[in-house]
Amino acid sequence: MIQTLVRRCPRLLPALAITPLTRWAIAVHSVHDDDPWRATCACGHALWPNATRPSGRCSGCGQRIGAPPYSVEATAGLAAIALALTGPSGWALAAYAWWTATMIVLAFVDLAVMLLPLRISIASAAGVLILLAAAADWHAWRRAATAAIVLAVLLAILAVAAHGQLGWGDVGFVVPFAAALGWESWWSVYTGVLLGFGSAALFAIARRKMRRLPPGSTLPLGPFLIASAMTVLVWP
Repeated sequence: MIQTLVRRCPRLLPALAITPLTRWAIAVHSVHDDDPWRATCACGHALWPNATRPSGRCSGCGQRIGAPPYSVEATAGLAAIALALTGPSGWALAAYAWWTATMIVLAFVDLAVMLLPLRISIASAAGVLILLAAAADWHAWRRAATAAIVLAVLLAILAVAAHGQLGWGDVGFVVPFAAALGWESWWSVYTGVLLGFGSAALFAIARRKMRRLPPGSTLPLGPFLIASAMTVLVWP
């Protein structure tokens, strides 16, 4: 495994190069549903490039904006190591790299404001499906597209039935989530869904037992599904 990682270490460099852009996207979208996207810090400085440093603080006033210090950089580094170990190459590697970058943005935004921005999910899904199509494995691509459509329809039905427990951001999010897993296999889709929803449910039960999650409140679902998808994709 170590030899594989060393041989593929050049793949890790782009992850470090895009972290300023990832951190900026997190800061822009970490606003509540009724608020406009954020373009500037409270001091008036533009988020780009003033809020893209690993410290997570505005270079103008020192106020923290967006994700905690060094958290995005650490997450991107771990994700890049995971990609290097899983072994995709060519267009498939490009697709999963794009997917990983957008998932990092969605995870941090969901943790911050309980929101999965639809435009990030759309960009993620479009990029993944286009790049995977370039890989020209049409059997795998049809499976990925079918998984995305089926899971989105199922979650849309659940969103209507759940009366607010699931949002339309969750419905949009599962399209790139299912596409990335569907490219691998149907087993990956089933496992990712069960692991994601199961871990979220267990975490919620534990929090309620400790009386740290008030009745009627919800947890951000995105990070659980993203973590489960990465686990399934990396697991041999």
